[in-house]
Amino acid sequence: MLALKECIRAMGDKADHVPFRASKLTLILRDSFVSKQNKSKVVMIACISPGSSSADHSLNTLRYADRLKDNSEMHKMLNEIYEKKNENQDVQN
Repeated sequence: MLALKECIRAMGDKADHVPFRASKLTLILRDSFVSKQNKSKVVMIACISPGSSSADHSLNTLRYADRLKDNSEMHKMLNEIYEKKNENQDVQN
């Protein structure tokens, strides 16, 4: 789950590199996030607690889920990142 969190953080920050290869889960989910002909849907189920002792954990969970809220925007960001990466590789070759 940490690798998935890092991928989502990198996508949200519009980083040049998204570490999909960090785990099998993120490698499998890569096409769901990156594909130009993407017809997939991403669902995030956030389990939070009403208890005050779990408030910090619940808030972090909600922040994490919020990063996936606008999936279409994330697709645009990822496609831009990979297009730039491909352009840079073409220039280097």
